[in-house]
Amino acid sequence: MHRRTLIKHMAALTLAPLAATAARISIAREGPLRVIVPFPPGGGTDVLGRVIAATLGDSLERSVIVENKPGASGMLGADYTANGAKDGSILLFAGLVPSVRYYARPAEEVLKQLAPVCPIARSPYMVAVNGDLPARTLGELVAQARGAPKSLTFGSPGNATPQHLATELLQAACGIDMLHVPYRGTGPMMTDLLGGQIQVVVATVAAVEPYLKSGRLRVLAVTSQERLARYPDIPTVAESGFPGFVAQIQFGTYCAAGTPEAAIAALNQGINHALQTDAVHAKLAEQGFQPTGGTPAQLRDALLAEIRDVAGLVQADKVRVDL
Repeated sequence: MHRRTLIKHMAALTLAPLAATAARISIAREGPLRVIVPFPPGGGTDVLGRVIAATLGDSLERSVIVENKPGASGMLGADYTANGAKDGSILLFAGLVPSVRYYARPAEEVLKQLAPVCPIARSPYMVAVNGDLPARTLGELVAQARGAPKSLTFGSPGNATPQHLATELLQAACGIDMLHVPYRGTGPMMTDLLGGQIQVVVATVAAVEPYLKSGRLRVLAVTSQERLARYPDIPTVAESGFPGFVAQIQFGTYCAAGTPEAAIAALNQGINHALQTDAVHAKLAEQGFQPTGGTPAQLRDALLAEIRDVAGLVQADKVRVDL
C-alpha cells in the first residue's frame, strides 16, 4: 500500500465470528463498566463510543456508563484509564493511538500503560472548507494555498490528533503549507469552520455530514480509496490530482495495562458481538463508520506500526508533541 496512507495496518481486519451462545458474556459485574471518551461530546469518538456502549451493556449483562474526559489531545482520558482500576471496569474508546505522548517515545511504551482490547471501526475523512472560500475543488484549494503560504488556516480537534496528522500528510502530498489551529474537540473546530474563523478541516464524515446541506461549508474531496456510496459526486483526493493518497481514522478500545487476560478476553468478545448486531451496523453506517472488530493482538500490531509511521512527522517538526 502507499506510504502516504495514514492508517493502513488494519485494512484486513474482519469481525471475529461468535457463536450464538456468546450473546451474553460472563465477567465480574461489580459496578458499571465505565467507557471513557477522551474528547468532548459530539465528535466521532464520542458518537462511536455511545453507539457501542448502548449494545455492549446487553452483551455483558452489565450497566455501561459513558464518561467524557477531554483535554490535552486525548492524554487526560488515556492517563485516567492507564492509572485506573486494572479489573476491566474502565474501557477507553479512542483513536488507534490513544495519546499523543506515544508519538515521541519508543513504540512499545504504550503497552506498559494501556492494554489493547478490540479494534472498533474506521472512517475516511472529508476535506471540507468554509462556504465563503472561493475554492470549488481540491485543486483550486491547493493553488490558493501555494500562492500564499500560511494564508489559509486549518483546524483539528487537537495537536497530534488523527485529524491533524491526516492534514499534515495531505499538505505534504499537495505541497502546501497552511497554518494549524488546534481546538479542544471536534465541536469547537466545526463551529469555527462554519463561522469562518478557520478555512479548512480534514474531518470524519460524522463531523461534517450534519452541515452538508447548510451551505456554510463545502466538501472538496474524500480521503478514501474509492468514492463513498452515499456521496458519489464527491471525488477522492487521488482523483483530484494526488494519486495514491488514502487516509482514514481507526478507533480502538483499551484497558489499563495489567488487566487480567480473562477480563480483556470477555470485553473483546462482548465488543465483537455488539459490532455484529444489525442495530450497531446501521447506526455506524449512518455516521460514516465501517465496523472492523478483531483481536487484541491485531489492535496492538496496528498501534505499534502507526506510532512508528508517524514518527517521521514528529522528527520533521510538522507535529509538536507536548509531554
